[in-house]
Amino acid sequence: MDHASLAKQPLASIVRHRLRVLFDELGAHRTSDLYRRIMGEVERVLIMEALARSGGSKKEAAHILGIHRNTLRSRMKKLAISPKT
Repeated sequence: MDHASLAKQPLASIVRHRLRVLFDELGAHRTSDLYRRIMGEVERVLIMEALARSGGSKKEAAHILGIHRNTLRSRMKKLAISPKT
């Protein structure tokens, strides 16, 4: 998919497509921590994008995400994200 067609797709459709590809690639191999790994990766990208959009401001990034600044700080610490990451 090119950028223009991705922009028109609902996020759920894009995620569903990527997860189907992932499950196809995993085949019979199963991992016990798949949920944690996927959610951590998505959360990491979401926080990093909000920080990028806010110019590194945690206050503004938290506002963009609709969470408290302390919650953002806690999640950043857990995911080892620095404002400049």
